Amino acid sequence: MKLQQLRYLHEICQSGMNLSLAATALHTSQSGISRAMRDLEAELGTKLLIRSGKRILGLTDAGREVSEIARRMLLDAERVRRVTQDITSEASGEFLIATTHTHARYALPNVIRSFVARWPQVRLSLRQGNPQEIAGWVASGAVDMSITAAPSNRSPDMALLPCYDLHRLIVAPVGHEILEPGEVTFERIARYPMITYDPAFPGRTSINRQFEERGLSPHIALSATDADLMKVYVKIGLGIAIVGHIAFDTEADSSLQALDGRHLFPPNRIFVGVNTQRQLRGYMFDFITLFAPHLTRKVAERLMRGGVYDGLIGDMPGQ
Repeated sequence: MKLQQLRYLHEICQSGMNLSLAATALHTSQSGISRAMRDLEAELGTKLLIRSGKRILGLTDAGREVSEIARRMLLDAERVRRVTQDITSEASGEFLIATTHTHARYALPNVIRSFVARWPQVRLSLRQGNPQEIAGWVASGAVDMSITAAPSNRSPDMALLPCYDLHRLIVAPVGHEILEPGEVTFERIARYPMITYDPAFPGRTSINRQFEERGLSPHIALSATDADLMKVYVKIGLGIAIVGHIAFDTEADSSLQALDGRHLFPPNRIFVGVNTQRQLRGYMFDFITLFAPHLTRKVAERLMRGGVYDGLIGDMPGQ
């Protein structure tokens, strides 16, 4: 049995049993993966994959158990690699962070600038997605950490380190009726077409719940995956938007005006997500502290062991 065979099996599962996607992710051929899987099944003396011709339909009972073991072995192999890297070259390496567009655009630029100045030999990359996709990448070890709201489903190996609370703003074109004097209520907001987050984002679920609890059903004119796109359509008069407070820039968004919505909508807590089965390197802990100063390495390591954070959490200011 070879580790590469287990890597192939793991990637097949991650790709939804799609051999083509698995082959692309692994930079190899479908025939090579198929051959490796048949060799592994022959060595183990049991079928791991349910097949129909050339298609893979799912995992057998044995396949499910082996795939879970494979996932853990691959994470352990990565930890071994990281430990040796820490010993031999602490100041260099690769660092992949998964986050949403809003954080990549508004919350991270200054942090990344400081980080790159401190760690010029580290190759830093950002991968953007929605919270559910990001949680999957953390669980599989495809990324080193995430910065996002808490996903609705997460691996038991994923620790969430609390960073700050994201508040809501109601954004409208300058001169819009909702900006006129008077109390901003759910009923008042619901009179106008709304532009909001894609359903894959927890913020959308939270916002919907607030209206539903009051028997309101606002007209959703457009859903989008990032606040910048939402603001584009607000500017052309398609509707008003509810966005995270860090996504409003008074200079860049001078044709818009924002109303504070924290009296209406609960805050959305933002976390750094890490896989507790992985070995974080020193510069990764440094990045966490740059992003959320209250998360020192000592605090982060305690939370990764299942501890509870009982300190203060601030609100990250807008840019």
